[in-house]
Amino acid sequence: MIIRELIIYGYGQFVSRRIVLEEGREVLFYGKNEAGKSTIMSFIHSILFGLPSKQQADSKYEPKSSEIFGGAIIAEVPGTGRVKIERVRGKSGGEAVIELPSGGSAGEKLLREWTGGMDRTFYQSVFSFDLHGLQQIEKLNEEEIGKFLYVTSMVGTDTVYKLEQRLAKEQERLFKPNGKKPVLNEQLGRLKRTADAAGAAAQRERDYQPLVQQEGEIQTGIQEIEERLEYLREQQSFLSKAISCLPLLNEQRNLKQELATMPDTSLFPADGTNRMDRLKSEMEPLSVQAQRLAEQIRLLTDKASSLKPDYEILENKLEIESLKGQSAEYQALEKERNALAADIQRMTAELTELADQVYESPPHQEKLASIDTTIKMKSAISDALEASKTLSLQKKQLDEQFDRAREAIDLSEARYASLAGKTMGKEVRLQLEQELSTFEKDHNPLNAEQLKREIVSLEKEMESQKKKSGNLQKSFTALFVMLTILLGAGMIWSVIQQQWMITGILTAILLLSGVLIRLHNRGSRSLMEHLHERKSVLEGELEKTKDSSPRSLQRAEEIRGLLWKDEQIKQMADLEKLRTEQEERACDRIIARFEEWEKDRFQLEESLNPIRRALMLEEGAGTSSLAESIGMIERYKQIYSEKQRKEELYRAAQAAAEQFEHHAQSLLRLGNARGRNLTDAIEEAHSAMLVENGKAVQIIHIEARLEEVNADYQERLLQLNGKKEEYYNLLKTAQVYDEESFRVMAVHHQERREAEKKLLWTERQLEASDIAQQLAGRDWLLLEDELRKTRIDAESAEQSLKEKREQASHLKAKLRSLEADGSYSDHLHELEVQKEEAKQTARDWAVRTLARDFLQRTIQYYRTVRMPKLLERTVYFFGKLTKGRYVNVYLPEREQTFIAERIDGQRFKAGELSQATSEQLYVSLRLALIYSLNETLNLPVLIDDGFVHFDGERTSQMLKTLHELSAGQQVLIFTCHEQLAEEFAGGVHVLERDAMDQKRIEKTV
Repeated sequence: MIIRELIIYGYGQFVSRRIVLEEGREVLFYGKNEAGKSTIMSFIHSILFGLPSKQQADSKYEPKSSEIFGGAIIAEVPGTGRVKIERVRGKSGGEAVIELPSGGSAGEKLLREWTGGMDRTFYQSVFSFDLHGLQQIEKLNEEEIGKFLYVTSMVGTDTVYKLEQRLAKEQERLFKPNGKKPVLNEQLGRLKRTADAAGAAAQRERDYQPLVQQEGEIQTGIQEIEERLEYLREQQSFLSKAISCLPLLNEQRNLKQELATMPDTSLFPADGTNRMDRLKSEMEPLSVQAQRLAEQIRLLTDKASSLKPDYEILENKLEIESLKGQSAEYQALEKERNALAADIQRMTAELTELADQVYESPPHQEKLASIDTTIKMKSAISDALEASKTLSLQKKQLDEQFDRAREAIDLSEARYASLAGKTMGKEVRLQLEQELSTFEKDHNPLNAEQLKREIVSLEKEMESQKKKSGNLQKSFTALFVMLTILLGAGMIWSVIQQQWMITGILTAILLLSGVLIRLHNRGSRSLMEHLHERKSVLEGELEKTKDSSPRSLQRAEEIRGLLWKDEQIKQMADLEKLRTEQEERACDRIIARFEEWEKDRFQLEESLNPIRRALMLEEGAGTSSLAESIGMIERYKQIYSEKQRKEELYRAAQAAAEQFEHHAQSLLRLGNARGRNLTDAIEEAHSAMLVENGKAVQIIHIEARLEEVNADYQERLLQLNGKKEEYYNLLKTAQVYDEESFRVMAVHHQERREAEKKLLWTERQLEASDIAQQLAGRDWLLLEDELRKTRIDAESAEQSLKEKREQASHLKAKLRSLEADGSYSDHLHELEVQKEEAKQTARDWAVRTLARDFLQRTIQYYRTVRMPKLLERTVYFFGKLTKGRYVNVYLPEREQTFIAERIDGQRFKAGELSQATSEQLYVSLRLALIYSLNETLNLPVLIDDGFVHFDGERTSQMLKTLHELSAGQQVLIFTCHEQLAEEFAGGVHVLERDAMDQKRIEKTV
């Protein structure tokens, strides 16, 4: 089975994820921690062998952000083709659904056939291993490592090793021949002790019955005394309660006698005293309040008569109040009028000052106010000013550039003159160049090297041509011989058959073949002759180049130096000449720009004249003063406009003030107000109006108060009369004529009520107790004597009961002592129970002994039948991982451990190997087991960081071994080590931890 694609609906952190594995039989998943490597590995296990339940450890992979738990695998199955294996929790009961290439479907049964019937645990034990198996080796000691590797080689896991250990511990826990703590040993010891105790219990059984009979008699006597004592205590309680009721009976008799002597007060009203007191307390304040209200009515009437308001002034109240309200506006108007006059005077002075600053002879105000100061004019002045500044700056820059250009021209001309004087003449240079050219042509070392290379090339070509000619000669000779034989046979046949035309044709073909072979041989010889001639010519030229003296070489170098130096000087001179020409052209450009500047300056002055005329300025006004002048003119216009506005406001304020004064004078004449000015007169009239208005308001308040007080007075008189009537009714009910007689009767009534309450309480106490009824007809004086006699009898009975109980306690102690040892039947029962427990423990021990023996026999069968072939593959893989350092692995007789033989002949037990080498032996055993099972199964191998402790060299060997193993089945590797991913030869899938995006990396080694 080869997995080609993983389709994850929802598993762990992956939701709706598709991973394609088309790289081949070996694939590596690389990702950092929490990138999802273990999740993908668990996903493959779950699809092949079932989703985990909520109680299993893998239930943690249930997705948090998806309701679907499961997915599918696209795999190629030998003999079937590409299939889809899908498994989703809640769908088809969580079983696998297989889509076949034919379009049909299958289920769990077919998947079990493909996986050989193994379950998840067995698959993880053989085909899927990780760092956990390697870490198990670290926890074992030297003796346990060998045994661990031995049993791991059987089924790929240490389950057999742990089972055998657990069975041995269970055997030792249940029984040891000379042990004491094992369960069966302890049970046998208890069984012996129980048998001894049963014999002793038989003797105690005979002494037990007499003591039991004696204890029964004492218990009967105790019961009789307790019944007698209970009766005496009840009598004692009754007599005590009866004596406690004597004071109540005496009290009842005395109260009845007292009530018979008291006067009859049955006609006295209920709660009469309190009602009388309440009426007296209510009548007194009502009488006082009525007197006070009558006095208030008199005073209010007198005060209303003394007030006499002027109703003529009150009739003009609204107009006076309106005049008072407008008085503040009039004062504000006066202030505003004065302020406006001051502002107008100040603005006139500012306008005169601004006009004097701009003009020597200022125009009229209306003309100045009509000057154009719009944004267009300001923009024109601003542009002109900016242009003037730009021209000034350009003038300064042009002056500086012209000075620098003249300096550069002078310096460049001086340099050119100096360099031109250092160059050699044309005739001298031509003579030196001819001399150097002649020498280089005859004595050039580069030509000698080239000649040598051409000679070597010719020799190789001649050798190749010689071999080719020989081969062709042999081929043509063999071909000619075969053709001659065939043509000869044909000619003989044609002569025999008298086919002369065919004979002629065959003869012609034979002759033509001979001619062609001869021409080819002649062409080969002519080519070889040409190559020899060319070689001779090249060798002659090479001999010429070797004839060179040291002096000629020195002269050639001297000529080259002179020519190079002259060439450098000429280049520098040309460069300086070119630089001079450039500087002259730059100077010409600056002069041209000066002319352009003069033109721009003239145009600027022409454009400023209309602006000066518009501003009424002189023709010679400077450019810089235009902006300041238009600012002042604009300020002049603003002040002028503001002055006109204030003059208009002043005129309006003047008219409003005159109108108010006229209206006020007509009203003030009615009120006879005489103030120093109009405002004081208005204030005086308003004050008089307020005084008269106050008098009218007071009269209204007094009348309203008189009405309220009169109503209260009538209400108090009504309440007082009602209370007096209730007072006289109380006296009439009690049948008395004055208050003093009423209060005497109240005292007698209270005393009678107290006596009746006491009598009622006494009778209720006696009725609540049945003691009084039981004492009817008995003499009360003899109760105390009967109580004394009953107490004496009870004390005597208590003493007898105490003595009987001490006797019973002594007997019970003896009986408990005998019962503590147990009865004979109990001991016999316990003995039988312990025998049965010992038998059950013995059976358990026998079962574990047989199971361990069967396991050891199975291990021995595996050792003798399957282990040799497995060891052969283990030696192969172990030697390859260690790069030949270990050449063999042995399994000694009657030992459950491996011995590894090194290349130098030394042998080591598994526990004596280094940690990493032990892990490599463990991996070799697992790979050998996979290889052996691969004969019947072809399932993917999953490895999760199974060789992180290997060094670089052995890691490379491990990757090569897995590559070899992938020829027979698919290998999927999961790792978080980047170096391993870079070294891996197959396809690499990178799992991103953050975005969980899967990227595919194709890498070829």
